Amino acid sequence: MKPTIPLLLALFLCGIGSAQDVYHLSFDNLSSGSYSHDELKSDFPIAYSKGFDRGTPDTDRAYIDPNESVNPGGKSLKVRFPKGKLKTADSGVDMRIPLMNTFKDNFYQSEDLYLSYWIKFSDNFQFDKCGGKLPSLGGTSLNTSDMERSEMNQDAWKGRIMWRKGGSIQFYMEVPNGPDWSPTDEERFWGNKTKDGSGICNFEYQSYLASKGWHNIELHYKFESNGQNNGLFEGWVDGSNYDVMNASVFNNYQNPTRPNITINRLLISAFLGGSDINDYAPTEDIFAWFDEFRVSKTRINEYSKYAGGGTLSNTNFNDNAITNAIYPVPSSDGIFNLSKSADWTVYDLLGKKLLSGSGKKIQLASYSSKGIYFIQLDDNAPQRVILK
Repeated sequence: MKPTIPLLLALFLCGIGSAQDVYHLSFDNLSSGSYSHDELKSDFPIAYSKGFDRGTPDTDRAYIDPNESVNPGGKSLKVRFPKGKLKTADSGVDMRIPLMNTFKDNFYQSEDLYLSYWIKFSDNFQFDKCGGKLPSLGGTSLNTSDMERSEMNQDAWKGRIMWRKGGSIQFYMEVPNGPDWSPTDEERFWGNKTKDGSGICNFEYQSYLASKGWHNIELHYKFESNGQNNGLFEGWVDGSNYDVMNASVFNNYQNPTRPNITINRLLISAFLGGSDINDYAPTEDIFAWFDEFRVSKTRINEYSKYAGGGTLSNTNFNDNAITNAIYPVPSSDGIFNLSKSADWTVYDLLGKKLLSGSGKKIQLASYSSKGIYFIQLDDNAPQRVILK
């Protein structure tokens, strides 16, 4: 049965982008330009963030970029890593968004979830440095609303990944009060070692991220089931480059020292780590773009939806290879284009049906009222658009 628009509208405002998603975060409907902490808090129910302070074009670290997106006509989050700077106080961004679409005592909870997102690095990105954090999933105990406070109370965990020297990827776990857990380098790094050396800044593993263009990263977190010690942390790059770490840290994850931890946070962490300026800090400003975050209960494999694996531009895309996109957003003339033909219906902000039709063009020019509208394509969740 087709969901009612008020229900779909409520789900969309919480972040759901399609029927398969637990959570969908796209930046297409945000205003272009600097993205401040106040704007972030008005758009998302977050309790913690760094790097979203509005400054000047030379100092901003978070920017909604209308010129870069894996989705035709879309936008992305551009993150700046300033010259000579490290850690969240001075480099990149860090925020934790609650997965609040499904409620149980006001918190989403899961023991088995997938995360997919797209990332692109600037041409001058310095992969000769030792590394930095990338987005991932994590969580708190069910009765804790603030992840920062939860970390102080030692009942939060993070299943991180990091980019490392040469563009390799490393699994990286933070679980408080957990068992002694010291995985080897072979267990933590994706692929095979390509260069020997002593210390994290010398040896290298396969380079997955250093090539130009958009890359898709997908992660899977699975806690143990029925005492089987089968917890794992696995990932894919660009749809096929696969590796896994048998995460024994997830075994017996509910115990007196870690009460009721669960997967309930999207961690958009993108900052340079380490403590040695020479080894970790860039010698000039470098950038990364992030787009289309999806969380699902099943494998997402979004790489296969895009022609050439994210080589799309605003003017060159394959109709049959991508999820249907609406562009431009916002529109100044009231005309919205679809990347492929669909049955469509337009609703106002209150869920009132305004018009419907079929094809690849939607014209709202007769609606002189500027503001937010919702367009539903076929039976999918409605997408928010802006008439300015």
